[in-house]
Amino acid sequence: MSQFFNYSYFSGANTSVYIGGELLVECAGISFSYQNSRQPVYGYASDKFDAMLPGRIIIQGNFLVNFIDSKYLLGFLAPEQNGLNNLTQSFDIKVEFGDSSENNSITINSCYIISRGQTVQISDQVILEEYGFIAREFNGDLKT
Repeated sequence: MSQFFNYSYFSGANTSVYIGGELLVECAGISFSYQNSRQPVYGYASDKFDAMLPGRIIIQGNFLVNFIDSKYLLGFLAPEQNGLNNLTQSFDIKVEFGDSSENNSITINSCYIISRGQTVQISDQVILEEYGFIAREFNGDLKT
């Protein structure tokens, strides 16, 4: 007896990243983590926890951009600003997997840039810029 499994996998090739509502064509990768510092509460003589205390949430990550020019990302976030050091407004990152349905997307809200780096190698690899961010909220099915 043969079974047919209908698997749906996504790759970076069919993933789109939007920053501030605009498609970031030069995005070469994104990673993030959602962490909640919940703590268990044990009652008297309990060997299993009885409740969970609320915790603090932090969302942090980074994304890679193929280097075009030094102000490429600034054009998306705040064209009127002089540099990322002066950037005080937050922005949203939306990641779509495959088609643009709500079931195949996540949104990381109220992001702030906290770091910027660059990778330059003497090879045929493209120059990459890496931006680190922290965020306030996360909307998607990956939330715990």
